[in-house]
Amino acid sequence: MEIKLLPIFIFISQVLVDSTSGAQCIGLSADVVCECDGYGRCMKGTLETDPWLQFALKTQREIQIDISIDRMQIFDAHNAFNNRAYGLAYGANDTCQWPPPYDNVCLGLANHEFSIIDMLNMGIRAVEIDNWYCNGEMRVAHLGTRRAIGCGEFNVLFSDVIADIGQWMHEPENENEFIRIYINENYDQGFDAEVNGPLERYLGHDEILSPADLRDTYRGVLPTLRRMREDGKRVFVVSGGNTLHQGKYIHVRQCDGSGENEFTNYPQCGGKTETYCRRFRSDATHYVFGAIYDGPTATGAITDMSEMVKCRINLIATDMVTPQLMKTGVYTWAYGEPSLQLDDDSCVVLNHEDFRWYTSSDCDQSLSYACQSSTDPNDWLVSESTAPYDVTLDLCPIGYKFSLPHNGFRQQKLKEAMKGSSVWLNFTPWLTGNFPVTETPLTSPSGNSAYNFKLTWTSSLVVFLTADVSLMF
Repeated sequence: MEIKLLPIFIFISQVLVDSTSGAQCIGLSADVVCECDGYGRCMKGTLETDPWLQFALKTQREIQIDISIDRMQIFDAHNAFNNRAYGLAYGANDTCQWPPPYDNVCLGLANHEFSIIDMLNMGIRAVEIDNWYCNGEMRVAHLGTRRAIGCGEFNVLFSDVIADIGQWMHEPENENEFIRIYINENYDQGFDAEVNGPLERYLGHDEILSPADLRDTYRGVLPTLRRMREDGKRVFVVSGGNTLHQGKYIHVRQCDGSGENEFTNYPQCGGKTETYCRRFRSDATHYVFGAIYDGPTATGAITDMSEMVKCRINLIATDMVTPQLMKTGVYTWAYGEPSLQLDDDSCVVLNHEDFRWYTSSDCDQSLSYACQSSTDPNDWLVSESTAPYDVTLDLCPIGYKFSLPHNGFRQQKLKEAMKGSSVWLNFTPWLTGNFPVTETPLTSPSGNSAYNFKLTWTSSLVVFLTADVSLMF
């Protein structure tokens, strides 16, 4: 359980910290390229993001298209609203230097350095929001009480946060992106229109997967990304408890959550199983008033996501999202890959030394094939025979198919099956438009609505397309 001090003490502490600063970037903002405000923090939407990082994480999202949204892996921003880009009330004057351990006398109000828009650009696809009604409006505040003490006109409007998400969603390059919003409301405050209104206005009624949609269209079973895209659904909103604001858009919480300090590395994986949805969070905050509350000690700090990716933790709810942190979530492409232009004839290798993906300039070299069980998606082996890259060859044994790992857990299983040699991965379907159903979905698509998704990485162009395919049960 998170512990937070009363905000009145927090805001008293802020006046003790010098609020004057030049435009020179400081702290985590100094480690990136952006435009900084008077506090030395990156201004909203100005962070430059590495195209390789965007491409690699996009690949990892796309190849999960046939995993239901409660079972897929999503990179999450814990208390995403509590970021220094929103100003003084959200830690712009913090003095704690990330990463921990901190100096005990430092101040750390913020969970994040960068804005929600910048976090989305870095690859975050789940955002967590604490909403409070105060000063005549629904706002966002990090309080941790049952009363809106310390929330006031200096706090950002809930509608402005949702508007930021909607602005990002409706940029042309993000037209097929999926976003999960977690609304952590401590109790039912009422004011339903103050919550439902901005969701509808900025995200779009038809683009939100509503409880009514889940009941009537999906028969109570959460759909896959493929099905959501066919139906034009892009947003899933869940409650931190049972406050649903009449159930128009908000669902009951789906995942069990714990602090990072309760996570155990692979193979224990903090109790994660194939069907058990798990969320692990960190906490970057640090307060000093007679007693010390230190979030990294009390809850944990996620400074490397690689083990959670390997364990296919559904929601890795991090604090202090940075480009460097997001790079630790990549299990697919090696840095700088794809180094060759991707087209219908490209071939991709899982390297036996660093276990990353590479484009090969020699598709005629003889390698084993990565083989996935047709009945158990987590069962992997490599073909006994070797051959040049050819998707028409049948090198995998009976009951297995030439494939690629759709998450870090499956990649780990493939890694364990490798015999000291690199293997071919079947990336061809993601290049040609012959887009297969990779595993049996829990609901059956009602049609074959095509969609286009284009990604540019330097000179490379990848087009992810749904094709007219038959479900293979």
